[in-house]
Amino acid sequence: MSDIEKKVPLEEGELTQVELLSTKESAIAFVPPTPQEERAVIRKLDWRLLPMVFVLYTLSVLDRSNLGNAKLAGLTKDIDLSGNRYEWLGTVFYIAYILFQWTCMGWKHFKPHNWCAAVVLFWGFVATIQATVTSWGGLMTCRVFLGIAESAYGPGVPLYLTFFYPREKVGLRHGVFIAGAAMANAYGGALAYGITQITGSLAPWKILFLIEGLPTCVFAVVAWFFLPDGIRQAKFLTEREQQVALHFVARNQRLDVGKEQGLRFKEVLAGLKDPKSFIPGFCYFGCNVSFASLPLFVPTIISGMGSFDRAQSNGLSAPPYLLCFFMIIFLCFLSDHFQMRGPFCALAATIGAIGFIIQATCSATAVRYFAIFLSVEIFASVALLLAWTANIHATESKRAGGYTVLATIGQCGPLLGTNVFPASEAPYYRKGMWISASFCLLVAVLSGILSCWLIYENRKMEREGVPEVEEFEDTSVRRESGTHVRHRYIW
Repeated sequence: MSDIEKKVPLEEGELTQVELLSTKESAIAFVPPTPQEERAVIRKLDWRLLPMVFVLYTLSVLDRSNLGNAKLAGLTKDIDLSGNRYEWLGTVFYIAYILFQWTCMGWKHFKPHNWCAAVVLFWGFVATIQATVTSWGGLMTCRVFLGIAESAYGPGVPLYLTFFYPREKVGLRHGVFIAGAAMANAYGGALAYGITQITGSLAPWKILFLIEGLPTCVFAVVAWFFLPDGIRQAKFLTEREQQVALHFVARNQRLDVGKEQGLRFKEVLAGLKDPKSFIPGFCYFGCNVSFASLPLFVPTIISGMGSFDRAQSNGLSAPPYLLCFFMIIFLCFLSDHFQMRGPFCALAATIGAIGFIIQATCSATAVRYFAIFLSVEIFASVALLLAWTANIHATESKRAGGYTVLATIGQCGPLLGTNVFPASEAPYYRKGMWISASFCLLVAVLSGILSCWLIYENRKMEREGVPEVEEFEDTSVRRESGTHVRHRYIW
């Protein structure tokens, strides 16, 4: 009697024994898709999913990082930001963001389209009412609730995308998603430049918050109608296309059959305890120390170069992020093509370190501005870490645990990053540049260590006869022991 035919204790919401047997029979009758057929299905998924998660993440990053643009747009004239009050506005957001990272599991526990629409509407409302504040305390309150709301969106999207894509192709999709942050910082600077030219009864910083907050509320409604909850709920796919998608998603990883919503808490706990969950978390921490401060301080750094006024500094903060957008897509494409995460993660981190070192050692305006283009490339490492975390954990619930570890450790980085450029260090911010460069190099070193660890594990599994590719039937059904066959890692 095979494993699937044995009686197993079922968790709430799992398939019955009859349904499990039906699943096995369907798997036997299933005609494996050709590579061309798989690519056609993935293209349909791309056109439906990626534009929405990209736009929403762009709005998310825009709403959290426009504080630097608002400062240059006259915020300090109406709100007292003396002393370290401005730094606290950035810090308190990330305190709330860190404390609520566990909400990323809502994407698995609830229907994703309901969860997404609710949290997007929440943060859009908070982002918009920032235009009404009249005191530092009021703005601090808004930043706390903005951090809570956004923690329920961005950290969970990488988990959501793994419900639809094969693990060897999820890197590029995570890259497209995370590139929304680079695009937000790019056109955020350009948008702020245009808004600062507006003259009227309403202060430019208020207009900035309104123009960048209200569209988010509109897109919450779009997300509710547009996002599918899973492959079986993707009505834009035919029955055959759904079967093909189920087939490639279950390749070398576990697919929850019959329990698309709801967490398997034993697997969540396994992800939380897995030592391999922590190295990507510390890498993410290093990335965020280096990158999280940039959206808040790049306009100020450029303004401090002495060659540009405040409006020009807002505009000039856009081009570096535009380059970062294309670099993220390029490196993630190469990572999927070569089936390697660590080397490309280390490459992006090294480029970022070079940029920070140049800024720490040079005084010329042109050289320092060029170095900003290099510094922001550290953000490409974040996209690769998202894919890497998904590739380490085979089951959906275990990935939820792994992403919680990644995000909770990683999002502590901005607590340091938002405080490494104090006003007393202007205009060169040497100490902050060296700190950022050090953490970029830490990311590169940790990426190398994790790659070596996974290569060792792969070779060990090869000696033990673990197959390089495990298909749907082997990975989709719960074993009597409650555990699953091992799978090779993407390093």
